[in-house]
Amino acid sequence: MAKAKYILPLLLILALAAWWFIPHDSEEDKAYYVAVLCAIDHDSKQPLDRQMQNVIEGGNSDYALQKITYKSGLGRSVIARWQQLTPDEQQRAVQDNLLCQQLLKR
Repeated sequence: MAKAKYILPLLLILALAAWWFIPHDSEEDKAYYVAVLCAIDHDSKQPLDRQMQNVIEGGNSDYALQKITYKSGLGRSVIARWQQLTPDEQQRAVQDNLLCQQLLKR
């Protein structure tokens, strides 16, 4: 009985610590990655994630104190949403940036 008294709070603390250290992406970051994906060239031979990384990290100024780094997990999730679109939706999204963002935010 005494063990349970210590194990339960310890498990609760460990679960809270695990949740705390899992990266949580802001809505602003998600919207930015969606906008970048909608703006890149989808007909390029370069992979989508590499293009997104080039745009996101290439926008850093040499003198910037806080350089923005590419979050590969967030990039992969946005690309996965893109790949779930039908070919017709992808074609329409390539032609209309606003529609692209709307399709990827749902």
